[in-house]
Amino acid sequence: MAFRFPLESVLQYRRSQEHQQELRLRAVSHRVSSLRLRIVDLEKRFAELRIRQSDELKHGTTAAELVFLMKYETSLQGQRRRLNRDLERLEDLRQQHHRAFLESRRERETLENLKAGEAKAYECEHQRREQRQFEDLFLLRRAYLRHS
Repeated sequence: MAFRFPLESVLQYRRSQEHQQELRLRAVSHRVSSLRLRIVDLEKRFAELRIRQSDELKHGTTAAELVFLMKYETSLQGQRRRLNRDLERLEDLRQQHHRAFLESRRERETLENLKAGEAKAYECEHQRREQRQFEDLFLLRRAYLRHS
């Protein structure tokens, strides 16, 4: 008779949970990466604005142009604050998903270790039974040959 783990359905459930947690973690990690790229893009726009402001001041410009550049800078600063706030929130969410994933993995590994231990114990017991059967057969044969 082959080994049958009585908690196999629970183990399958734990594997499924771990997989779902991994997918959630990947999704939020992707969102974090995308947001970081947006922040890098925003920082590039800040650098371009600084160069443009410098050029405008060197070559002379109208007050309207300076007001426009200042409003644009204020807008970029607001975007930067929002993106950094969103990044902080997503990083917290990513940490939560990472902890949940690690917990799911630990639960699955615990069950798999239990299964491996029970399988090993089953195999040892199976080998002991086979050995006893061989010994009993040997003793029966020996007793039969003595009485013949």
